Amino acid sequence: MRTAIVSTYPPRACGIGTFAADVRAALLGVDGIDRVEKVVVVNEPSRPQRPGLVATIAQAVRGDYVRAARILARLDVDVVLLQHEYGIFGGVDGRYVVSLAEELSQPLVVTLHTVLSEPTAHQAEVLAALCRQAERVIVMTETARRLLVESDACAAEKIRVVPHGAPTVLARRAAEYAVERAGADGASTRGTYDAAGERFLLSTFGLLSAGKGLETVIEALPSIVERHPEVLYVVAGRTHPDVTHREGERYRLTLEQAVLDLGLENHVEFDDRFLTVEEIADLLAATDVFVTPYRGREQITSGALTFGIAAGCGVVSTPYWYARDMLASGAGEIVPFADPAALADAVCRYIEEPERLAAARAEARRIGARLAWPSVAEATASVLREAVQLAPRRRSLARLDPRLVSMRRDHLLTLVDDVGIVQHANGVIPSRESGYCVDDVARLAVVALELARRGDEQVWTSIVYRSLAFLQDATDPQTGMRNFMGYDRRWLDDPHVGDHVGRSVWALGEILSTAWVPAVVGPTRRLLDAIVGTLGPETSLRTGAYAVLGLARLDPDRLQPAALLLLERVVDQLAEAYETHASVEWRWFEDALGYDNARLPHALIVGGAALDRDDLTETGLDALRWLGDESGLAEGTLRLTGHHGRRRTEPAPGGGDEQPLDASAFVSAELAAFSVTGDPEHAMRAQRAFDWFLGRNRLHLPLYDFATGGCSDGLGEEATNDNQGAESTLALHRAALLLDAAGLPAVLRQRTRAAATA
Repeated sequence: MRTAIVSTYPPRACGIGTFAADVRAALLGVDGIDRVEKVVVVNEPSRPQRPGLVATIAQAVRGDYVRAARILARLDVDVVLLQHEYGIFGGVDGRYVVSLAEELSQPLVVTLHTVLSEPTAHQAEVLAALCRQAERVIVMTETARRLLVESDACAAEKIRVVPHGAPTVLARRAAEYAVERAGADGASTRGTYDAAGERFLLSTFGLLSAGKGLETVIEALPSIVERHPEVLYVVAGRTHPDVTHREGERYRLTLEQAVLDLGLENHVEFDDRFLTVEEIADLLAATDVFVTPYRGREQITSGALTFGIAAGCGVVSTPYWYARDMLASGAGEIVPFADPAALADAVCRYIEEPERLAAARAEARRIGARLAWPSVAEATASVLREAVQLAPRRRSLARLDPRLVSMRRDHLLTLVDDVGIVQHANGVIPSRESGYCVDDVARLAVVALELARRGDEQVWTSIVYRSLAFLQDATDPQTGMRNFMGYDRRWLDDPHVGDHVGRSVWALGEILSTAWVPAVVGPTRRLLDAIVGTLGPETSLRTGAYAVLGLARLDPDRLQPAALLLLERVVDQLAEAYETHASVEWRWFEDALGYDNARLPHALIVGGAALDRDDLTETGLDALRWLGDESGLAEGTLRLTGHHGRRRTEPAPGGGDEQPLDASAFVSAELAAFSVTGDPEHAMRAQRAFDWFLGRNRLHLPLYDFATGGCSDGLGEEATNDNQGAESTLALHRAALLLDAAGLPAVLRQRTRAAATA
């Protein structure tokens, strides 16, 4: 049987990755398992990975999940084992992984590392969708099975309980240390963690974060040390990379400062490395009591606790789900959450009652014997065989790989400088005399934000921050925003309200929807509040629509009252405009089609969804369907309204050049409609709109420059425009990123198959 495991993997510092590496190594030792391939989820694509991978998935790129499934379809793999944790996959609550599950040709087995007792509605929806696609679902405790069944996330007959595994070296090293401690000369050698051999050792290991609750142990230590000055507490492990990324070493420094404030320098040691298994084995062999003082009950599994039990340590723990299950038979003591006094008493009882600790350690060794990886791997392999017998591999049809054109960033980076992005270009040469504008810098911020998630983060994040600085400099809270700056960095116009203001709100909303670094969130929120205050009731439809696209992205806790009022006012304004001007033949918001047309229905679709106004969303969908039909999307070739516009009484498409701005707007709006409705027709229209850039247009000429990554500014009567400016190039890249992230090819095939069988 040939298997593939989808997960994070070392060298990424991640508990799920360590588990995946361990289960892979153990499965390779099971009779009948011929190969175990690796499909790796990465959150820093620019960093090199170790060889031997069949595919990598950039965490934030939905299209990569589809591509990975396609790659697996071409390989000689019988079953796929997926390690699931909400936070390691892209999309809201890790939604993107469902795209992979839906696309797989092989039967799927999912190991759940998190099962929440009170999931949000969307978390429950994602988990249920994944479980529906799986032939078997592995959980690690009976409590996890119960919670999964009670939440209706998975059918009971699909679930199998397989415990968390532990390396055999843990028990072996602990036994060796026990022999050394009981040596003929009475000496005790506890490895690097206690060379003197006379300390009572408490320890915790793993990736550090505030949820670990280590401050509770430190607060308990003065009371423990007062009664037993021989106690030493070792905190081993580096700070979790995601925490480091958000806030640096603040949590560790807080802990170290608490140690100093309490005078515990001789009783606490920090080892800030990501430990190897052998180093963990040394630590746990030397440990008398292992402590997991986690702050919340929802943790349904813990590799650290599993390792501690397998090494035969006595345990003191808070009552999270996994600890309650694993310690119920006496391998440890349970104390309340965030209760230093109770934790101190539990530790002291173990020290003062050696027979109590000996009994706990004996029970830990008994439980640990069934956690050794060889036996866990056999149980896992049995579940994999069940899945293969239940659902043999589906036949894979010959088909094209769904990878879009590999979009070059060369020209985009050429246009960007230390101020912003130059407006125009002569071919690919930036026209510096054209200077900069807020419109383009706001677009740049949105594109750079997405590119920062995909790789070369340092470059693109710096561009996001530079864009914020430009928008901040342009803003006057009383009078509005300037728009145009010369290449000499002097503003060329006075503050005023226009489309550039709405686009700035859009960019700031996108940034705030994902930003968590306080130094970014604070200034961005203040800038957004200032700009929102300049948009009065006379705001034009397009300016308002751009603002809605940003405000609709915000969670309620980041949507300030003034911003919420603006969101409500603009969507009502759009709906009223539609009611005033629309007829059976002309289902539109105005008596003429202008520029960036699809942004109006797009704003109504997402604004209605954000406000739970289905009537508004349906109005937006109706207008978008009409606009798409008028523009040829139903037939397959997009014909955009020319830049001179089209009056109500004129035939389509109107006069003037077709512009990338409008094609990109169609891609975004159709994808938003697909997200709201799930109708594959919108997915097909989004793809057709993007194909306009690649030559599926009335001249059959690509506007995308495959050599530079630039995009022509327009499609004229007989040729494309030579200018590869900021607006058009950003429009192209934004559309490509959105389409790639949507992972549409599976959806399009479903539609094709449905049409074929209708």
